Amino acid sequence: MKIVIIGGGSAGMAAATRLRRLNEDARIVILEKNNEFAIASCGLTYLLSDVVKEADDLTGATVSQMQNIFKIEVKLNHEVLSVERNEKKVLIADHKPETYDKLIIATGALQLRPDIPGILGDNIFTIRTLSGIQRIKDYYLGTNASDVIILGAGDIGIEAAEAFAQLKAKVTLIDKSDHILPYFDADMTTSLEKELNSCGIKLALNTQIKEFKDSEILLDNGKKLKFDMAIIATGVKSDVKLPVMADLDIGQSGGILVNQYMQTNDTDIYACGDNVEIINRITGMPERWPNASNALKQARIAAEHICGGNSAFRDIIGTNICKVFRLTAAVVGCNEAKLKVANIDYQKIYLRQEDKASYLPSAKPLAMKLLFAANGLILGAQIIGEAGVAERINALSAQMQHGGCVSDLIFEEIAFAPPYSMAKDIINNIGSLAWEVLSGRLRYIDIEDLDEIIPVDVRNPENFALGHLPGAINFPLATLRKSFSKLPKKKKIALYCHNGYAAYLAYCILSQRGFDNAYLLASPPEV
Repeated sequence: MKIVIIGGGSAGMAAATRLRRLNEDARIVILEKNNEFAIASCGLTYLLSDVVKEADDLTGATVSQMQNIFKIEVKLNHEVLSVERNEKKVLIADHKPETYDKLIIATGALQLRPDIPGILGDNIFTIRTLSGIQRIKDYYLGTNASDVIILGAGDIGIEAAEAFAQLKAKVTLIDKSDHILPYFDADMTTSLEKELNSCGIKLALNTQIKEFKDSEILLDNGKKLKFDMAIIATGVKSDVKLPVMADLDIGQSGGILVNQYMQTNDTDIYACGDNVEIINRITGMPERWPNASNALKQARIAAEHICGGNSAFRDIIGTNICKVFRLTAAVVGCNEAKLKVANIDYQKIYLRQEDKASYLPSAKPLAMKLLFAANGLILGAQIIGEAGVAERINALSAQMQHGGCVSDLIFEEIAFAPPYSMAKDIINNIGSLAWEVLSGRLRYIDIEDLDEIIPVDVRNPENFALGHLPGAINFPLATLRKSFSKLPKKKKIALYCHNGYAAYLAYCILSQRGFDNAYLLASPPEV
């Protein structure tokens, strides 16, 4: 059996090596259109910033190692022009065709370049290859560039911003959205945007570039910005040129349509990686989620099915994590925007709590948002903090993989020791709050509804004097039991404090004193 793999990235490499482990006798050929092979592309921005010192640190096995260790043929500079399904062969630029018994398309995604005049200028770059990173470095250092524009405030844009900040550049991050990181909700990105500003990154949100000129850009708001070089980080789209030409089915999201075994509508052709369409388990809707972890799982499944296995790719929950200078931001499941598109009803709550025992000087705050359904099903979560974010988002992901509900979070076992967590972790506490909401024991009101309510600040007078919500009245928690009769009962009141705990205690007091008009204010926390 001869298996041809188009693409020498992470998915292509993973499929090839898995195939070899399962079948010692198969002939396996990888066709890579460039002269770079087995590159850890997720690390390119770290090479740009010199966190990763050598390009070789981002390369996996060499072509000779693939041949000598795995008996896999790797052919560089072999650009596949078309797939001839009837003859089971691929046509290659400047080379002889390759026949196949089974074909795997692992071409990955393409960097989007918006249709903006001047965007093909010599001082405008994308982050896709090792050679591309070297060109960026050479231009930055060789021209004494200073002002760097980065178009796109997703993961790559933010990573690039940090890389250039470490190179002492003056960085402006531009995005047409009203907030950074599109998989977050806008109400949770305030801390992240403040962090970027504090580290010298200028933000131009709700902004689009109308034209690139030699040394300045024109914005849609009429302003002009000086720049020496620019990085395009506006996201990726599926590379479906070959599948379309081969009459393979394309899904609603624009990715290659595959079944659970990664087969296309041609049973001898498989696809895996960033170019395929997957299903979101929560919404049931098709989407693309470019992610190296998903790509490796899909490659494994394709290889196993070719060799007679029946492992199947599961619908995804969707997880993501990003470093934003000293902060970490992570999500799992859906944000509000995605739930609204899918017409799924939800409730939300927020919580701010330390990542470890609060009496330790190293304790840092975590800000968390939880989205859940009326039956308690967890629909999504977002967490921001300096430490402890990754392990908590992974714990939530594990719960959601098994259909977890908010009540499960109350009893989630988080390893406890003072340097690592609190005895009652933020996950336990937010699960408890969500359960109380669903049981009718706790009521929240959204901060967007402030015009209809009276904010009640339960902090001490000193903190109240330093700043409070417009129209708020101060009823410190310590005196509330004596003064609650002075609170209005005919208009809704919203209790709030610094991190929510004192307001929660105040709510418990008032709800047992007949204040059916009392609510907790659902206010996004900052870290």
